Amino acid sequence: MYKNLEVIDKNIDKDVAIKNVKDYSFAKEQKNAPITTSEFYEACKDYPILFIKDINDQWMATVMLGYKENENVFVDKEGKWSKHKYVPAHMRRYPFIFATAKDSTTLTLGVEKDYKEKAKKDNARNLFDEKGNNSKYLDDILGFLNHYHQDSLETSSFIKQLEDWNLLEEKNANIVISKEEQYNINGFFIVNEEKLKHLSKKKKEEICNKNAYPLITAHLISLSNIQRFS
Repeated sequence: MYKNLEVIDKNIDKDVAIKNVKDYSFAKEQKNAPITTSEFYEACKDYPILFIKDINDQWMATVMLGYKENENVFVDKEGKWSKHKYVPAHMRRYPFIFATAKDSTTLTLGVEKDYKEKAKKDNARNLFDEKGNNSKYLDDILGFLNHYHQDSLETSSFIKQLEDWNLLEEKNANIVISKEEQYNINGFFIVNEEKLKHLSKKKKEEICNKNAYPLITAHLISLSNIQRFS
């Protein structure tokens, strides 16, 4: 999705504005997208919410957007997202992203180079004002990305808690389009309902105290959306 990222530098980009993202063509090859627990209640209506581990062995939640490699079934040829379907924050933050160096935890703001353009006076999408201070637009972007980053950390902690409660099981799904066309989706985890039912009273109280039941319920409800791909 991100192909030509550049770090935003206050000195270099003092006269830069960011073009508006007109459609979701950039996401047409994304067959899944990370989401956070704050999105579960909306996302569960439209997509399966699955749990996986990233390249750093950290838990994350993801929504299934397709079953073929490099195909998002919710983005049409014109780049329009399916009407009335929830658009994950992962997509809505584009063309911006927070990045971290391998040897650092410092968050650095990056943007797709192709969306940069010359700043113009009174352009609401300028990154900086005439004094070199952050514009309201840039502050809003930073606020959104900070919130998203914090939600991502909390989501990872939530799934780790599910693992500690011994509730997760690895699964796979078979998407049948026709007798000749079938796809196997594997490597994801879901909550085991039987284990959830038979937890000890102490663990059930712990889940309630952490307000985890509504999130678990949203996840379980979402799984029926897998069948909508067939």
